[in-house]
Amino acid sequence: MFPTSNEARSRIDDFLPVYDFSADYDIRIDAAASVVYECLLRADFHELWVVRLLMSLRTGRRIPRNQNSGGIRRCLQGTGFVLLADVPEKEIVLGVAGKFWRVDGGRCLDLAADGFTEFSPHGYAKAAGDFRLNPESSRSTVLSTETRIQCFGAEALWKFHAYWSFVGPFSGLIRKAILQQVKGKAESVQKGEPQNQANPQPATTANP
Repeated sequence: MFPTSNEARSRIDDFLPVYDFSADYDIRIDAAASVVYECLLRADFHELWVVRLLMSLRTGRRIPRNQNSGGIRRCLQGTGFVLLADVPEKEIVLGVAGKFWRVDGGRCLDLAADGFTEFSPHGYAKAAGDFRLNPESSRSTVLSTETRIQCFGAEALWKFHAYWSFVGPFSGLIRKAILQQVKGKAESVQKGEPQNQANPQPATTANP
């Protein structure tokens, strides 16, 4: 397990300071943190073909592209994911729990945000993921994402290890694609290019 240090502490540390697996990625965006944050909130990850393809393979059913784009909060509804923290222009933290190695994803759909920290039943795992904004200047921001997973019990640990050995690289592709999507939208907004607005609809969210 990897306890975090007190340096560069973020809100994800409040929810999952000790974990068994992790992955992190970042990208530099030529836009102000406020612009990046708003584009992140409005992001519809199902616009990305790689997300739809990998989720279709994961679930065994075709995941269509949304006709109406949904923001990140709307996308969480009914997925088992919960919003743990939202610090405007700084960080968004999401949480999910379950038996992710199961064919159906094994998510605990009744998980509540205020129950995430104490969630620790034997045989399960929980994951926290964040999007963190680090402004370098008034027109430049580094957007990073980190995923942490904690397993409860030896059986959950080895099952998730086997699952992550296969799924981890594809999960990384999704995270990188999301960062690229937000970068493209934020830089367009920063340049004053018009954005396509649509009514939000619920969507499926990917496992860790």
